[in-house]
Amino acid sequence: MSVPTPCGVPPLGFPLAFPLDVPLDVPLDAIFGAALDEASDPRNRIRRFESPLTRMLLSSDGLTTTLLESMAGESLHLHCLAQLRVPARETGDGVPALLRIDGGGKVLVRYSATTRPTGEALSVNHVVARLGLSPGIQACLTSTSIPLGPALHAAGTGHRRTLLDAGRRLWRGEGGLTRTACYKTYLVWHGEEPLALINELFNPGTVPAG
Repeated sequence: MSVPTPCGVPPLGFPLAFPLDVPLDVPLDAIFGAALDEASDPRNRIRRFESPLTRMLLSSDGLTTTLLESMAGESLHLHCLAQLRVPARETGDGVPALLRIDGGGKVLVRYSATTRPTGEALSVNHVVARLGLSPGIQACLTSTSIPLGPALHAAGTGHRRTLLDAGRRLWRGEGGLTRTACYKTYLVWHGEEPLALINELFNPGTVPAG
């Protein structure tokens, strides 16, 4: 996937709306507790992937960067594509409720890619995050050099994650060619407060989507 947009430039071509596919007609407590019915529970969809590596990556509560590095066999880099602050209501109807923030409150919208040293993207990440929970956390959210997961762990937060969704979407590669890829969507917590919604779409050349 080409990654030409430098961080800080308004994300032309990057939608503000977070790709939120969780069923918001069920109580939020059920979503937070992953107490969903069988059809809605992402863990059941993950079990249908053929590759055990894919199932491990999608179901893991650990750091995605670490798992991707193990799969790639080399250290990976963060490539920040775009980030800006917007009212929460502009990022999707369900986002303010999930982040427990007023629709007019500002959130950070961020796009980044996890890349090989050669520049090939192994994942593209869409983040919508609350601002102002902690001064130290804000630096993690806006870093252009350290992936979000490792940065949050180093700051002493981000250890609790709630898996919200997993499945398949299209990956647009070089030359505009598209392939089926897998993704996962989860919520990262800061203590008892929801901090960030994260969607990670994985390069099918590294992470099988079958």
